Amino acid sequence: MHFRLRLDRSLALLSTRGVARRHAAPLLFRLLWRLGLRIRPPHFLGFATVACVYGTWFMSVWGVFMWTLVWSQQGTAVVDVALRAAAAGACFGLLMAWLYARERKEFAVPAWEAVAGN
Repeated sequence: MHFRLRLDRSLALLSTRGVARRHAAPLLFRLLWRLGLRIRPPHFLGFATVACVYGTWFMSVWGVFMWTLVWSQQGTAVVDVALRAAAAGACFGLLMAWLYARERKEFAVPAWEAVAGN
């Protein structure tokens, strides 16, 4: 089945289960889909994948933001900047992965393969 059709079906399924559209298809994932990446909605991804996607995004954005506004003026070493950004990204990624795993159970979200079969 074509990815876009699967994606539309999965988002419709999440909507019928009561998941808000902005949470079923968050901005980060809509941007990834527009870039042509064939990544499943976060409710259909594994814990580690959600943690990596959100953690990497947060690490990059927050690290650049903090470097620009604070750390460059303080003369913070590059290694220190990278470690702080990675730690913040890991915390954020794990939190988001936990939230999506909790919602997968709460809304009884089926496996990605089951969505394609319907």
